Parts: sequence; structure tokens; C-alpha cells
Amino acid sequence: MDRFTRKELKHAPAPRPDGSALAETPWRRDERRERFANPYFRIFEDQAWNGRAGRHFDYGIIAFRNRAVGILPLEPDGRVWLVGQHRYAVDEFTWELPMGGVPLEANLLEGAQRELREETGLTAAHWELLLPEVQLSNSVTDEVGTVLLARELTPGAMAPEASEELWVITVPWQEAAWAALDGRITDSLTVAGLLALAARAEDFGLAPLAGGAGGGPG
Repeated sequence: MDRFTRKELKHAPAPRPDGSALAETPWRRDERRERFANPYFRIFEDQAWNGRAGRHFDYGIIAFRNRAVGILPLEPDGRVWLVGQHRYAVDEFTWELPMGGVPLEANLLEGAQRELREETGLTAAHWELLLPEVQLSNSVTDEVGTVLLARELTPGAMAPEASEELWVITVPWQEAAWAALDGRITDSLTVAGLLALAARAEDFGLAPLAGGAGGGPG
């Protein structure tokens, strides 16, 4: 809970004198039923008691079998690689980082290397953790994601899955970052990864984010 060294408390429903989580949370799971399952996730219907409201709620939870990993491939000239595809759930074409799911028990770096090669044909000699963990939609799912920075890139042959129809582009990183800020890039892990790059730009020999939205992915 207490993750900030300089904070100003404006409201708190209960005291947390030591900054730790409450011994008793507002929620208690009393019953769980599995309603759907596939190789990627399970959907549960919970009977969840809320002590503040004093009643049960029907709570739907999507529990993922994989950890999401996004890869931010960065060229020496500051261009980044993005992948475009039509996403069924939102019925939209979106620009995203190369990404995929890595089984929870598997090696995250090996999974990231596989996803990067499949979606772009790239291999990378240098890998670095850019963003350790992003909770992607924590009101309804336990899914978390990680973003890795990939550099010293070597091109190769793509190997997308049979269901994937991919467009692959490179774009100056600042234009991609502005696209994440102005709504042209909407995938949460991609937005988070690009803003993490912007926050640490000088660590990677890049100029600070400047200018306006301008161009970027179209």
C-alpha cells in the first residue's frame, strides 16, 4: 500500500498506521463456480461478500493462464517497431507492440523472444526490463503484463499464427509516444510501454519527449 515516499493523504476509509494492507479486506469470497474455460483463461462466478455494503455480490473474474509480455524493439536511430492487426473483441484495427502470452510456469524472456520472432522476424542481442508489471484490467481480471526493451536487432522471417494477419511498421519513438497519448494507440500494455520509454529516454541515449502529436501510426 505505502509505495510513495512523499504523499499527502486526502481520504482513507480506515487507518493504516504501518502502511501495510488491512488485516481484513473489504471483500471475502464465499463461493466460486467455473463458468467457462479454454487454453488461455478461465471465467469464474464468485459470490463475494462485501463488509462495507453488508451483502453478497455476483462477481465475475477472468483468471489467465498466461502472463502478457510486450516487447519494445528499439533501433539505434530511435525508431520503434509496431504491429498492426484487427482485434476481434473491440472490432478495431490497432497498432501495438509485438506481444503475446507466456504460460505462468514458463521463462518470460524465452517467451518474449519467441513472440518477437513470430510477429516481426526480429531477434535481439540485448534485452532489458522496461516495465516490471502492469495490471491490465484489475476490476475483472488477474491478468498482468510486463514490457521488455529489445535492442541490437537482426531481421529475419516472420512466423505468425494461422489466425494472425499482421502489418509491421517502424516509426520514430516520439511519434509513437504521442500516438499513445492522443488516443491513436489504445492497447494498454503498448501505451504503458511507450510512456515508460519516454520517462527513461535519456537512459537509452534518446532525446526527451518533445513537440506535439504530429504524425505517427496511421
